[in-house]
Amino acid sequence: MSIIKCPVCRGQVSTMAGTCPHCGIKISSQLRKCPECGGYCLESQEECPECGKPLQPTPAPSSVPSPAPSPEQQDTPHEATPRKKKKKSIRWGCLFGTLLLLALLSAGGYFYYQQYLEQKEQADFERLADVTNPEFYQQFLLDYPESKHYDEIKGRMLALQTEAKDWEQLQKDINRTSLSRFMQKYPATLRLRACEDMLDSIDWNEAQADSSEEAMTDYLAKHPSGSHVTEAAEMKNALLLAKVTPAERDVIRGTLEAFFSKAIGKQDMEAALEAIPDSMQEFCGKKQANAETVVQYGRDKMEKDVIGLHYAIGQQMEIRKETLPDGNTGFAVEVGVQETISRSDTSRPSSNLYRITALISQEQKIVKMNIYK
Repeated sequence: MSIIKCPVCRGQVSTMAGTCPHCGIKISSQLRKCPECGGYCLESQEECPECGKPLQPTPAPSSVPSPAPSPEQQDTPHEATPRKKKKKSIRWGCLFGTLLLLALLSAGGYFYYQQYLEQKEQADFERLADVTNPEFYQQFLLDYPESKHYDEIKGRMLALQTEAKDWEQLQKDINRTSLSRFMQKYPATLRLRACEDMLDSIDWNEAQADSSEEAMTDYLAKHPSGSHVTEAAEMKNALLLAKVTPAERDVIRGTLEAFFSKAIGKQDMEAALEAIPDSMQEFCGKKQANAETVVQYGRDKMEKDVIGLHYAIGQQMEIRKETLPDGNTGFAVEVGVQETISRSDTSRPSSNLYRITALISQEQKIVKMNIYK
């Protein structure tokens, strides 16, 4: 027995082996030597695997029958062939099982991948519900050319392209008319909230510019859920609180008439004390003025031939509520006053027109006053 290289796979094999353990080629009774190099080769080979020289074909077997096998040979089964068939069966079974498993995994993977694509497409479709940019619709059409939503998305894209052009034009001149026209043309537009916000800002700016109770009421009626509802309501309440009633106007007029006709016109000290607090914040430019300051103002006008001072409060009187220096709410007043001077010399001017500004407390005390000619 010798160890040689298999004539086929070149792996090591015994010359007595039935088959090559590496490639399974039959070895027993199939070997011959190359006449050139002495290497082993199969009888069926036409070229030596060692030196590459051509080999003479093996003579055909004679017709003489082969000697009958010995009893030992008859009784001893040849194990090579059954083992080889068994190994091949196992290999084919494993291969078939592997292929079947791969086929099942591929089918399952394809199924789940298709489900994933369908879910992704539906999610992308639903996301477009609040999108106004037509470019996103174009991308959807590119991503899903076979989508069941293709026609719907394309129609929405074309409509949005037209709307986008009108929206761009609107931005060049935003006003109530252009916004109303856009909203009428596109009643289902996704930009409706943006239009409402713009109208809200326009109306609020106008209401602030007016700063009247009526303007605040109008804004609240137009925009009950507007961005400036709280501010408008607070300003309206403030205006209501600051609103001067007819009765308050009459009392203020009476206070001013008594102050000018008595405290100044007649230099009445008691009237001056009644009309002002212990100390006025200011009177005709003088700080911390008192009743004596007021009476002296009237006395200064009684020089020479003046025999009387008479005052008439104008009909157009502007009054608003205002916070006084002490923190309490009072009245800011602006009104015209006609002064008539009685003189012994009637040839001299006897009339003057003044404009007065004053702060009057809730107790009808004149806290501050300036007189301008």
